[in-house]
Amino acid sequence: MLMYIYAITVTVLLVIAVILLIINRIKRKEKDDIEQKYLEIMGTQIKPHFIYNVLNTIWYLCEKDTSRAQEAIEEFSDYLRGNLDSLNMSDTVPFSQELNHIKNYLKLEKLRFGDELEIVYDIQTEDFRVPALSVQPIVENAVKHGVRASEDGGKVIISTKEAPKFYEINIFDSGAGYDPHYKSKDSGERSHVGLANTRKRLSMMCGGTLDISSKDGSGTTVIIKIPKKN
Repeated sequence: MLMYIYAITVTVLLVIAVILLIINRIKRKEKDDIEQKYLEIMGTQIKPHFIYNVLNTIWYLCEKDTSRAQEAIEEFSDYLRGNLDSLNMSDTVPFSQELNHIKNYLKLEKLRFGDELEIVYDIQTEDFRVPALSVQPIVENAVKHGVRASEDGGKVIISTKEAPKFYEINIFDSGAGYDPHYKSKDSGERSHVGLANTRKRLSMMCGGTLDISSKDGSGTTVIIKIPKKN
């Protein structure tokens, strides 16, 4: 099993190297604003600390629960494949595909945080399209800056619904929240690349909007609206 983990680790490093190489190669070419914003988001998805933590968790499971370790390796592989596949997507993707990538990410975080992280899905519709990697970074913010910032952990709720003129995606976390009028380092990071660029890509690629509301100590809600085509 340990040899298997060594092989997985080497494979992960090679995948990361390939992704970064492709990103840098594309950046050297003249690209429009949408592609530049996409590449910035794609670059932020390669997080060494997250990858290290996942590999460390898998290593621990190899001694305690080899069956679960194998499942975690498969989930991690799916997560990396989702990031790599997204490099070739310059158009919108089915929301079901984005949701699958979100679920792979949350399975890995759940593996690390256990009962401290509660995940709820209320998916009433998947019959619409979104820019690739437009929702997953927001969910990651909910875990990192919301739930993990709270001493007792918390809940992340992902829901969708259909309205007469648009589709709505709602991402709520019951974590620490923040005062939007107070520009702390944490709140500034939350609205940095992940939110600002995602908002712009949503607007330019499908006419979508992104709104965020938060209150210090009461959690955060992000609402994405995707208009229906006439």
